Amino acid sequence: MNNTRIHGRYLLILIAMAGMIATSVGLPTNVAGLFFSPIADEFGILKGQVSMTLTICNLVFAAGGMFAPKLLKEEWLRPLLIIGTAVIAGCTALLALSQNIMMMYILNAARGFAAGILGFVCVTMIINNWFVAKVGLATSIAMSCSGVAGALFSPIISSVIESAGWRAGYLVVAVMMVVLNLPAILFVPSLDPKTKGMRALGDTGEQSKTASAASSSTSNVKKISMAFLAMAIVYSFLACGATALPQHFPGIASSYEMAASVGAMMLSVCMAANSIGKIVLGAMADKLGSRISLLIYSALTITAVLLMWLVRIPVSMYAAAILYGLTYSLGTVGVVMITKDMFGLENYSRTYPTISLAGTIANAVFSSLIGFLFDFSGNYTGTLLLMLAMLAVNTVLIFIAYQKKTA
Repeated sequence: MNNTRIHGRYLLILIAMAGMIATSVGLPTNVAGLFFSPIADEFGILKGQVSMTLTICNLVFAAGGMFAPKLLKEEWLRPLLIIGTAVIAGCTALLALSQNIMMMYILNAARGFAAGILGFVCVTMIINNWFVAKVGLATSIAMSCSGVAGALFSPIISSVIESAGWRAGYLVVAVMMVVLNLPAILFVPSLDPKTKGMRALGDTGEQSKTASAASSSTSNVKKISMAFLAMAIVYSFLACGATALPQHFPGIASSYEMAASVGAMMLSVCMAANSIGKIVLGAMADKLGSRISLLIYSALTITAVLLMWLVRIPVSMYAAAILYGLTYSLGTVGVVMITKDMFGLENYSRTYPTISLAGTIANAVFSSLIGFLFDFSGNYTGTLLLMLAMLAVNTVLIFIAYQKKTA
């Protein structure tokens, strides 16, 4: 019975972290595209101007993540969770009252900063402290919930927008955010279990030795290959930039004169592939190696773009959306794999923040760029060709990086 309670505690923490990822990443980012067209139509502005809301949110999200380590103190955890949730959900609710795009920019900046503090940095800190055993599985499950949120809630939110308007849609999202963050507020007792006299899952006392070894390896930072670092940064920029496309799936479907439900379903199945793909990529890498696994995923995403461009019927669009969902794995798990493989664990903490930041910036930039490309051309052909080129370049980078590593 005691053992059940112990494992139940870790399960609650994992559920809480999954909810935080859904709130800070999944809902602000992965359902944003559902709002672009109706807002642009009501305000009489370009779709690119509306998609700038996502760009601003993502850029400020990155800034919030940089501040997170300084703000995440043991005694501040619960107040920070409460205040952060209030800001994210409150700003989302206020978006429903917006009368102009400038107000939406300001509100997205505020919720983006709060989401950055409660997002990847906070979640990985808590998981790494609470899980020694199965830390990789716990991390992948939590991270996959950014896609789960999109897959589960896109049809619901789309239905609300169609029946009651985009303002009602934002109110529904705000309520979802509060509900999803409640487990973290209620059931996460601390950043580090040791401060409460508890132990991490699988804690055998060996982690202190690992930490000591890691701290003694900082002198290896000078051995980082600048060529590898440049390749990893370019890879991250292109891979994460490609993940901006799914938010425009509703627009792509509309441009092909398909029903709004087709675009919403494309986004939904894409988010499902986003979630499942991350776990599958990790399992594949364990058996086939990172290089082969990444190349397989790259080939599948290139196939997705070709399908979306050349075969314009609903069934092929759904298939393309599923395959394109694997770009999220390339931009998250793939970046982690390449960073570890290229620089080793001893240099991981030195290189990953810079490489990851490039990806965050890229997603923010391409979110708006895609909207403006449509505004100026009237179609998504140029965008799809751009995505095709980006994914092709990344495939070449994977070949080069791993060939040089093994040479």
